[in-house]
Amino acid sequence: MEQTATWKTAVVAALQRFSKRNRTRQIERGTFLAEELPAMVSATGSAGRTPAQTVSRVLQELRDEGHLFFSESGVYVISGGTLDALSEDFPEDVLEHAAQASALAIGDVAAFDAVGLTRLRRGMAAVRRGTLLNYRGQCALCDISDSRLLVASHIARWADRPDARGLMANVICLCKLHDPLFESGYFSLSDEFKVLWRPSIASETIRQFAQACTGPFRLPLRQAPTPAFLQEHRTRVAL
Repeated sequence: MEQTATWKTAVVAALQRFSKRNRTRQIERGTFLAEELPAMVSATGSAGRTPAQTVSRVLQELRDEGHLFFSESGVYVISGGTLDALSEDFPEDVLEHAAQASALAIGDVAAFDAVGLTRLRRGMAAVRRGTLLNYRGQCALCDISDSRLLVASHIARWADRPDARGLMANVICLCKLHDPLFESGYFSLSDEFKVLWRPSIASETIRQFAQACTGPFRLPLRQAPTPAFLQEHRTRVAL
C-alpha cells in the first residue's frame, strides 16, 4: 500500500514544483492553490472539508519556521540560499529582508538593460536601508543621523568584490564626510574596529576633522564588519 504524505511534506513538494515550473521564488497563494491543490490533495490522500485552509495553515507554519518570508505585498518568498536581486522583480521588503540576512546577491548589469538597471537600483536601495537599520540610522564614527547624509559604505569595493555587494559584513554606515575619506584611504579600521588614520596627512582641515569629529567605532545591532574585509581595505589603502 502506497504511503501518503503529510500535508507539510506535500506543501513543501508543491512549493518546489511551482517555483521550478514558473521560475520564481515568489508564491502568490491564489495562483499556487489553482495550480497545485489537486496534487497536494492526491499526495495526502485526504481532501478534508477545507483543503485550501489546511494549505494556508501549513504556509503560515513554514513562514514561522523561516522557510518562507511573507511580504507586505501579499506573496510568500521561498527562503534559503542567496536571493538574486536581478533575477526577478522582488518587493522592497523582500530585498531588505535578504540584505539584513546577508543573503542578497547583486551582479553586474549591461548599460542598455533597463529592467536589469531598475532591479540593480532596488537592490542597492535595499542594502542601504539594511545598513542604516543595522547602524541605528547614524554614522558609525560621528553623531550625524540625517539620512540624506548617510551612505552604505562598502569596505571591499563594489567593483572589486561583486560577491560581497549584498553582505552586511562588508558595509558600514558612514556619513558623507567620513565615507570619501575612508574610500580614499585617509583612514581604515583594525580588526578590533580601532580607527587607523594615515600617519602623514597634509591637510590641516582633515587633521582637525580626524581629531574633533571622529569618535570610536560604534558597533551595529547585528552584523559587524568581518576582519577579512577590513584587512582587504587596509591592504588596498596601505594602512
